[in-house]
Amino acid sequence: MLLSSLMAQIPVGTFRDHLSFYSCKSVAVTPEYVYAACNSGLLYVDKSDNSTGTFSKVDGLSGTALTRIHYDAASQYLAVAYDDGNLDFIRDDRITNVSDIKDKSITSSKKVNGFLSYDGLLYLAYPFGIVSVDMATLLIRDTWYTRIGNTHIKVNSLQVFNDEFVINTDAGIYVTSVTNPAIADFNTWQKVDEMGDAAFTVSCLFSGRVYVVKGGETGDTLYYKDSGGWHLSDIQEDDIRALAANDSILTLCGWSFVKNFDRNERQICETWWEGTYLWQNGKDVALDGQTVWVADETNGLHKILCELWSIERIPGKGPYANTAYAMDYADGVLAMVPGMVSVTWGNGWIYPNFSYFTNEKWHNIYQKDNPSLADVYDLTAVAINPNNTSEIFVGTFGGGLRKYDRSRVTAVYDRSNSPLRSNDSLQGRIGGLAFDANNNLWVSCCYSNVPIAVLQPNGNWQALTLSSYTTGNNTAVSQIMVDSRNYKWIVIPRDNKLLVYDDNRTISNPNDDRIASVNLNAMANIETSSVNCVAEDRDGEIWIGCNLGIKVIYNPATVFKSTLYAQNVLIKQINYVQNLFEFEEVTCITVDDANRKWVGTTKSGVFLISENGDKQLLHFTEDNSPLLSNKIHNITIDRMTGEVFIATSNGLVSYMGTATAGREDYSEVTVFPNPVRETYHGVITVRGLMDHSFCKIADAAGNLVWQGYANGGELTWDGKDFYGKRPATGVYFVFASDRTGKKRNVAKILFVK
Repeated sequence: MLLSSLMAQIPVGTFRDHLSFYSCKSVAVTPEYVYAACNSGLLYVDKSDNSTGTFSKVDGLSGTALTRIHYDAASQYLAVAYDDGNLDFIRDDRITNVSDIKDKSITSSKKVNGFLSYDGLLYLAYPFGIVSVDMATLLIRDTWYTRIGNTHIKVNSLQVFNDEFVINTDAGIYVTSVTNPAIADFNTWQKVDEMGDAAFTVSCLFSGRVYVVKGGETGDTLYYKDSGGWHLSDIQEDDIRALAANDSILTLCGWSFVKNFDRNERQICETWWEGTYLWQNGKDVALDGQTVWVADETNGLHKILCELWSIERIPGKGPYANTAYAMDYADGVLAMVPGMVSVTWGNGWIYPNFSYFTNEKWHNIYQKDNPSLADVYDLTAVAINPNNTSEIFVGTFGGGLRKYDRSRVTAVYDRSNSPLRSNDSLQGRIGGLAFDANNNLWVSCCYSNVPIAVLQPNGNWQALTLSSYTTGNNTAVSQIMVDSRNYKWIVIPRDNKLLVYDDNRTISNPNDDRIASVNLNAMANIETSSVNCVAEDRDGEIWIGCNLGIKVIYNPATVFKSTLYAQNVLIKQINYVQNLFEFEEVTCITVDDANRKWVGTTKSGVFLISENGDKQLLHFTEDNSPLLSNKIHNITIDRMTGEVFIATSNGLVSYMGTATAGREDYSEVTVFPNPVRETYHGVITVRGLMDHSFCKIADAAGNLVWQGYANGGELTWDGKDFYGKRPATGVYFVFASDRTGKKRNVAKILFVK
């Protein structure tokens, strides 16, 4: 568990996550570790040295969207609950999944609201009732539906007190004996009438009492029950998010504070923590002796020693947010923005906290540190200056364009100093960004009479109206793609248009510009209604992702000579021919250095297809891989390593692919792993080759063992000869030659059988 999250570089064919561990919802303490449930995985702290690590679906968790966790001391299992009802139980670095609740047809929510360990069982409070799990076998023991007539009573928490189950619900407090033979029949439970019909939220046992929190419009109220019945507590706070207790301390957690009380309800101490990134939002609390651990949904995990007024924020990991929407990669820097546009091309109202990844470390730039982002939402486009990767340009959906220097905003471009403006009086709803071969930044602006603007290297702007092709106020403009001819391909998504623009390398002189529109349906087998993305492959062909499949333009060089027509890609099945991705909405297409296409979809995950699209090479979904969601927003590639970054609706993961950029010569050829030990049975890679090198692998006697072509600048070999057998121990030679056969190289591999 620890080792998996410490790996930086990953082998070919494996995944790693790039997830946010800044939003904590639940916390649990074990003898060795403190765990926090984040939106996408577990953040943990080793109590012996205060070191931290993470654990996610890539490392073996069964899902994303963790909601609550609980440590069962008797069985030593850490229980992990997800919002879809799925459960994981972790012990001794092994994960056991219990998916019964997830798989069961239940109309209400399956989100766990609370846990209780009692008499070898783990009880889970759900909106539909209570589920018990036998911790010896991890089998579901029983389900008690808290239903009166046709109405489910939502259970928020439960305790055992004086041999009775005491449950907090949205409709008051209910109790029953632990020996009730008809306990599964909710009609045999008794409602505590004196506590009324209000919603009771959290609860805990302390000092021979059961404490419960009653919610109300004007604030929360704390009650307790002892041998004399129910009482109003002397402890009163308007906001009680969570309770925790040990033998001597009762802890209350509010939205920004914790308070400790002794057995006589006298306050021992009170401590506040500050909002590091956004307003405080305490969600859960756990006690470990005198130490209080707080899970804050917007500011992460906090370690508090109240009596010493000591507050330590445990450093989060990864990008600040999991809402990976748009990305760009250049020369070792990956930039990611977390904004969002709705299906109607309106705002998603995501905070503008920007993240970038370099030298194996994530860096975050926060709204609170940049006054120019104070009233801005939704970072929706990003482009790294290819000539200076410390300059990153970010488009906002309603606030114009920002330039970052990797640590802060250094320039703002809006209607006051640029053509960027939307006709709804906003500063500019940016849909796409792209640099051309001359380092001009092309910017698309939605709902504007200036849908395209160009920022030149000298700082001057040029506005392009495209008046005969767009309708200004009503036109949403998204991606701009600059091809190898320096043509600009402009996506008009909702109007089902793809425009091609050529400034003739004279941006400041619009008189010699050319513009054309692609006919997407006339010669296609499928009529589509929207276009989502566009990409150029290594043969110069243009691939278009639509609401129904993919279309290709095979003769883009003639765009300004005659009408361009897009065509569907036909693939042969066993007895029939069909259109490529005929029933899939394609959201993004990225071409790797072997000219293969990585395709993202809205519902079916990621595909890797061959050069012409006739073969499916890989297909990743959230069910068959560590992919976090089947809804894909964006894909980009580190062409030096072959790592493929996949932005999903639930966060960012990467996959180490098998294609890298070809080199100009053979001066940097490397083999990994080398030596190949007898325990290694994975893929062997040879990197640093020239593009599409032909390679032969031979033994020391010159006998040919295997041969093949490099994907771009990388050769992958499964370590077996032509007959599928592992070669004998010895030194093997990789003979490589370029396309012409004039440049050659020899690399060595030590192989141990």
